[in-house]
Amino acid sequence: MEKFKKSFLLLGLLGIMLILFAACSGDETSGNSNNDANAGDTEGKDGELSGEVEFMTISLFPTFEEYLNGLKEDFEKLHPDVTVTINDVPYDQVEQYVLTAASSGDLPDVMNLNTEFVKKIGAMGGLVNMDEAAADVKDTFFEGLWKTGGVNGTVYALPWYTTTSGLIYNPEILKEAGFDSPPTTFDEAWEMSKEIYEKTGARGEYVQGEMHLLFPKNGIPILNEDNTAAAFNTPEAVELWTKLKEYHEQGLFELDVMLDQVSMAELYASEKVAWWATGPQLFRQVKDLSPEVYEKSMGAAALQGTAGKQHANPMNIAVAANSESKDAAVAFAKFVTNAENQLEFGKLASVLPPVKEAVNNEFFDQGKDSEDATTRGRYFAAQSLADAENMSPQVENVSQVIEAIQEAFQQVILNDVDPADALAKAEQKVNSVLE
Repeated sequence: MEKFKKSFLLLGLLGIMLILFAACSGDETSGNSNNDANAGDTEGKDGELSGEVEFMTISLFPTFEEYLNGLKEDFEKLHPDVTVTINDVPYDQVEQYVLTAASSGDLPDVMNLNTEFVKKIGAMGGLVNMDEAAADVKDTFFEGLWKTGGVNGTVYALPWYTTTSGLIYNPEILKEAGFDSPPTTFDEAWEMSKEIYEKTGARGEYVQGEMHLLFPKNGIPILNEDNTAAAFNTPEAVELWTKLKEYHEQGLFELDVMLDQVSMAELYASEKVAWWATGPQLFRQVKDLSPEVYEKSMGAAALQGTAGKQHANPMNIAVAANSESKDAAVAFAKFVTNAENQLEFGKLASVLPPVKEAVNNEFFDQGKDSEDATTRGRYFAAQSLADAENMSPQVENVSQVIEAIQEAFQQVILNDVDPADALAKAEQKVNSVLE
């Protein structure tokens, strides 16, 4: 499981890596947000804020350097007595950088943090309580995404950019199996998979990584309401894992993707699967691997579980609790995440803004009837934000919780462990982690 631990450390940084892969060029490359009404600054008139603000970002230079410098310059124009310095840290160094700074009490004033770091540092008392400091802008964000930066009942960060899933599918494989449209639910997907596998030899639905997300997507809570104990050991979870075990025995999927032996992009590009559920910003991987397959592909909405929810994992903007320029830092955090700036960054970086006003823009609406898989997938992904939430447990040791669930499911498939026994063992392990 060492490989899994290492991969999870980078899971929260996935949004950054996706951006660097999928970033597109465009005419709008700087932050031209001069609307102070959107800045969320409640400290007074322009110019009353003062101080020096260090803004730490993660692997956004040089790709988005012009945009970030534009944000800095626009904010400094609004608040002439504030100086913003941007410090971009490579993603492979950020864990050590942040944890060292936290232990020494010298965190940057404003930080671009993944969700796991927010939980760790928030639990340590190192971050500003945004339920209080940003109460005036709380309702501008989608409710489910606002809670992303929460730990032990308090939100410690503002959601910045995010991704959620769409579906890229191969109409030719579907047609060969007798279908004229992709599935809309997981149950429908598995039923179609049987026909697709029998008639074409390709597979349909596939169990990927992040097994824990299938629980909340199907109405099974991972933890109890106060996050003190496991809550996933239920008859519904036993039924879910029993079905998945049967699907595997029927040959409908292999564990190669979950075990990092092959990527879904490779399987889809080689027409070994009929669809791939992932963030639309990754659809372009298919084009790189097989332009011919990409050209005949279409985009659709992500599959729905019984709960009707989608998972989103925003990157976040947090403020250090001991910042010497706390008022200015909070105002800058609100400015970076306001609707205008979020929309501009979404266009530039092929990501989604977790702000209601930004999503309700023609930029996203235009993809509804597009023949391009990525553009159409982006439309459906944007629409799903209203029902999206970060489904990872709101606890400091979230990685250990997820690892326990992942290991248990692998035992069901690889070693023929009874699903009920595997869930019971995972429950014990999670409860031990939470003690």
